[in-house]
Formats: sequence, structure tokens, C-alpha cells
Amino acid sequence: MTTILLVDDEPAIIETLAEVLVWEGFEVVTAANGKDGLAKLETMTPDLAIIDYMMPVMDGVQMIRAMRAHPAFVDIPILVITAAPIAVPEDIRKSTAILGKPFDVAALLRLIRQKARK
Repeated sequence: MTTILLVDDEPAIIETLAEVLVWEGFEVVTAANGKDGLAKLETMTPDLAIIDYMMPVMDGVQMIRAMRAHPAFVDIPILVITAAPIAVPEDIRKSTAILGKPFDVAALLRLIRQKARK
């Protein structure tokens, strides 16, 4: 079963996406910000991380840069979800897939299936 780490600070987004992803057959672990997401990575190895760009405490850019600097996390595929895709820094663009908010669930599922480790 494909395991997804879903990191977003908006409870409604976490709840809705987690429900859809579980319905589609994925195992989902959630985190409320980048710091919480990194802590979850210490206990699991997801096949894909879906990370919101803008979050309090530790934003998506900080989390992704920390993941890319950590040998155990560097190869985890990442999908960034953001309301401001043009604001995503170039180094993040090069190593992730980006999906602008609002997004179509079918587009999200297509990207997950393309990017998740098999």
C-alpha cells in the first residue's frame, strides 16, 4: 500500500484530502506544519509527501530544504500544493511537483500515481 505524508495547516484540507486519499486506497499520515512533518518522518518512510507551501511554525520551503539535506529523506518524492505556485523558489521547483490551489482531485490523484515510489 502506498503511504502518503500529508502536511497542511488547514484542518479542513487535511480532513478532506485524507478522506479522499484513504478512499482511493492510500495510507495517509498527517501533520499540521513542517516541523510536525519532519518529526513524522523520523517514524515512517512515506512513498510521497504532499506539502503545503505556506504554513506557520515551519513552512513548506523550510521542510523541503530540510528533507533534501537529510540522507534518509532526500529521495522521498514531494508534491507541493500552493495557492501561489509562481512564488515557489527555483530550487524547490527543480526537485518537486507543484499543484496550484484550488485543484481538481483527479489532477491530484494523477500526480500522486505518477510521483509516488512504487
